[in-house]
Amino acid sequence: MRRFIIIVCILVALGGGLLYAVYYEGFYLDLHPGAPVSADFRTLGGEIQHLADGRWETLEIRGVDVSSSLPGEPAMDFAAGGEDYLRWFESIAALGANTVRVYTIMDSDFYEAFYQFNTESGSTLYLLQGLQVSDAANYGAADAYDSEFRELLIQNGQAAVDVIHGRRHIALGDTSGTGIYRWDVSPWVLGYLVGSEWDSGNIAYTNNSTLHPLSYEGTYFATVPEANRFEVLMAEIMDRITQYESDKYKTQRLIAFVNDPNNDPFAYEDLYATRFFKYNQVDAEHIVPTQALCSGYFAAYRLSQFSEDFLDYFSQEQRAGLGSTLAGLDTTAIYNGYLELLGRYHTIPVVAAGFGFSTARAPVYEGEAPLTEQEQGQRIVEVCREASDAGWAGVFVSTWQDVWERRTWNTTYATLDSLLPVWQDVQSGGQGYGLLQFSWQEEPACVVDGDPSEWTEADVVLSNAQGSLSMRYDEKYLYFFAELEGFDPAADVLYIPIDTTPRSGSTYCEAYDLTFARACDFVVCINGGGTSRVVVQERYETLWAMHAFETDREDPYEELRDLDSPLFRPIRLLVQREDPVPVGGWEPYPTYETGLLREGSADPDSAAYDSLADFHFTSSGVELRLPWELLNFGDPSEMMIHDDYYEHYGVEYLHIDEMWVGFSWDEENDARIPMSSFPLEGWDKSVTYHERLKESYYILQEYWAGLDG
Repeated sequence: MRRFIIIVCILVALGGGLLYAVYYEGFYLDLHPGAPVSADFRTLGGEIQHLADGRWETLEIRGVDVSSSLPGEPAMDFAAGGEDYLRWFESIAALGANTVRVYTIMDSDFYEAFYQFNTESGSTLYLLQGLQVSDAANYGAADAYDSEFRELLIQNGQAAVDVIHGRRHIALGDTSGTGIYRWDVSPWVLGYLVGSEWDSGNIAYTNNSTLHPLSYEGTYFATVPEANRFEVLMAEIMDRITQYESDKYKTQRLIAFVNDPNNDPFAYEDLYATRFFKYNQVDAEHIVPTQALCSGYFAAYRLSQFSEDFLDYFSQEQRAGLGSTLAGLDTTAIYNGYLELLGRYHTIPVVAAGFGFSTARAPVYEGEAPLTEQEQGQRIVEVCREASDAGWAGVFVSTWQDVWERRTWNTTYATLDSLLPVWQDVQSGGQGYGLLQFSWQEEPACVVDGDPSEWTEADVVLSNAQGSLSMRYDEKYLYFFAELEGFDPAADVLYIPIDTTPRSGSTYCEAYDLTFARACDFVVCINGGGTSRVVVQERYETLWAMHAFETDREDPYEELRDLDSPLFRPIRLLVQREDPVPVGGWEPYPTYETGLLREGSADPDSAAYDSLADFHFTSSGVELRLPWELLNFGDPSEMMIHDDYYEHYGVEYLHIDEMWVGFSWDEENDARIPMSSFPLEGWDKSVTYHERLKESYYILQEYWAGLDG
């Protein structure tokens, strides 16, 4: 009996070990090494083709980037479920897209939903499977040959091969989802994309190391003599992934690695390279497929904003090398001829692996204004059209949904970094790229459209002989409704003083010659016949405290601004400068006045809908919405505002449970503006949400439908 138990235990252990090796580690034996390898997708010249009913047909990629991001959930928790993915796939297919892209291995729910959609919906979507490394490896001190970079990409690539074939179990993933992957979605997988973005410093460090090889010759990919060490690494990674799938499953898929304008193949003059940090040249043409590759290889570029004069920065050697390729480029196009240049330069298909435009209220680039949802759609269509005209094989619009947890360089210092994004910072450019918008409710707390019917007596905060002021708030905005007796929008000016922080503030605003019953931090000015804006008491001006040297070359902590200063200043944000500063020189950093207020209708059902509208006049007053961050809230879900910058040498946070507000529009009344308390309560970290397709969705849908005749 004991022997039997021992034998059973050994068999169970062996069986368990074998299952673990096969499904968790990807172990396999190639029992048919001579069997032919097939592919359902291939490249031919500059085209991507799909095998359909025994015939190769050109496939122009119309793609959308999809993530698992949901309000109130960390993205790497992969909180989206099968129903979410199915609903999104249906909307993406209705958009006219034929492909979705994911940045990493998703959770098992994604692939189950993808399989279900393609087998049951009557429509087809293809998948470009992304592979990525952790931020620590990408932006860390080691180069790209570090095990956390090179080995992780190879391991993730091989795991992705098993995942799409429905033969993988993942219990824990640093950069990937988890689950039991048993759905074979490989018939609809277009290929693999290595990387989502590269740190330029990592590439430079890798290329300047003498410890790594300068060439690679594999079964499916090899490098040319001009290849650098980073290109050699990309060749090896793509070869290892392709070989794994070819040997194990006898199939192949397209493959590429991501690139971007900062690391493209073109060399700048040293002076400009230094100014623009353009010190790398990564060229997909330096990697060549062997005859054994029956699928294909393409060039993929993330598209981002860069100087419109990029052609002027090319080195003389680069100009000579490009020769006639530079002739006749259309520099009036949205990327100033860049897409056309890449289309001419490459001998393989070129794909836009992620581009987009944000509908956030604040821009990030000098000379650019924020975009409405309509303008977002028009810009996307413009890029799609330009890429097609330049001979590109397709595009991926980034992203499908707004991502509340993204932070943007020019606002990141002003908000708390929360693991649970339960509010949307509409000031942050990174949070507005989606074609799909999230909100708490189907309707916001107030629709700023000039119709005050949703306001009730319960919303009134303050009333007097001039009228009344009502308030509400939700996950995006504070809302105000000023009902005013005899107010004339064309002639009268409304002022709303706001007191949030107990640390500073003034009872007098010199710019508007107003006095208040309490020391105020902000003043809202609604001027139908002129400029409307929010101004901030100078002690509470975030930009000065954080970036006075960049904007004015002064130390804000040398001579402190008075706690009760009567000076109120425009609210501004840094934006990325269009032209570089000469080496060793200094120029004021450009800014954008984000406190300016825009009149319009924020009703999505209105023909006059303006997604950037801040206020709208009613028959008896004004409706207004202000983003939380504009009033120095770092996290409204916990009602955390900025503390005094000069006491803490930067942004620290202070909890409040009320704010004080007032209003006045009678310029003949020189009395102190009375103030009243408005209670503030945070909200739970678990939120329900509703989805809404932006206007940009329908604009892109119309464009893609037009291509189909």
